[in-house]
Amino acid sequence: MIKKLVKLVLNPILLIFLVTLIVVNFGHFVRAENNNLPPLQVHPLPISLQNWTSNIKEDYFKEIEPHLAGYLIWSTFPVKVYLQSSDTNLSPAGLKDFQQWQKAANMAIATWNSYIPLISVETSEDANILIYRRYPEFKAEINPETGLYNLPRAKAATTTVKFYLTQTKPSQLRHRMTIEVNPHQTFDYLITNITHELGHALGIWGHSLQKTDIMYYSHTKEIPAISPQDINTLKKIYQQPTRLGWDIN
Repeated sequence: MIKKLVKLVLNPILLIFLVTLIVVNFGHFVRAENNNLPPLQVHPLPISLQNWTSNIKEDYFKEIEPHLAGYLIWSTFPVKVYLQSSDTNLSPAGLKDFQQWQKAANMAIATWNSYIPLISVETSEDANILIYRRYPEFKAEINPETGLYNLPRAKAATTTVKFYLTQTKPSQLRHRMTIEVNPHQTFDYLITNITHELGHALGIWGHSLQKTDIMYYSHTKEIPAISPQDINTLKKIYQQPTRLGWDIN
């Protein structure tokens, strides 16, 4: 896996969080599948982005990282989103916490739904994007300067992309996004972090340098919302070529 650590933030209970974007080794995937992948091509814009206009023209497209598969966008709508279901043995307090997390996730989904059509699904097998309420996985790493293990830090959230070939004839190259969100955050931070991670899952594979954007690389005192710059960037991304969603030759 290729991991890029992209931000450090401090929450009210003094836990340091790292947000991580994770990409499976695409080169290994290509060799393992031994297929001729489709050429880079441009999909039609979804209607919601076609209709998007703003007096603000700025974007942060230059901060978006290209990938060997092209830009990590969706071409079949609505995009299907799965939210982790609750355990059956939760205590009253645990159930309340879960319902707060679920409410935050649904608010994040509803916000992005204005720009990219999204729909909730009941099973993970049917989903394009999966959102889990759990500690993001992390591993201790050796510091090359000291030879000692660095103490791992808790992460606020991670977004992971994996690629696969459909079983259709002909096959298509597709992807699936998995979001893991640390449940021990305040409600406002949950909304912000899930909204931010959904931005990655919808194709914004990078960060803004402006504090007013939801895709800003760090937390701020003021809770940001999705900004015109975020949507300008998203619209430009969806006008770029990708191998995803095209038939294998």
